[in-house]
Amino acid sequence: MNSKPRIFLVEDDLSFGAVLKSYLEINDFEVDWVDDGQHALAQFKKSSYEVCILDVMLPNVDGFTIGTEIRKINASVPVLFITAKN
Repeated sequence: MNSKPRIFLVEDDLSFGAVLKSYLEINDFEVDWVDDGQHALAQFKKSSYEVCILDVMLPNVDGFTIGTEIRKINASVPVLFITAKN
């Protein structure tokens, strides 16, 4: 039995995060969603992921800092950054 690819999503906008999580799940991904940078690394350490999607602007800890810490734990997991900045 093949398991669904796991995505780690860190997004503080609750509306956008819910829509993105639902969209990814409809497309056969399993998604763990955290809405606060402070809790992101603890959640990341609980599982293994095929890809990380990180918002740049987050409360408490920004997405770039989280990405740097994720790289120290797993240097090969792809990290995508999303932002509302233009």
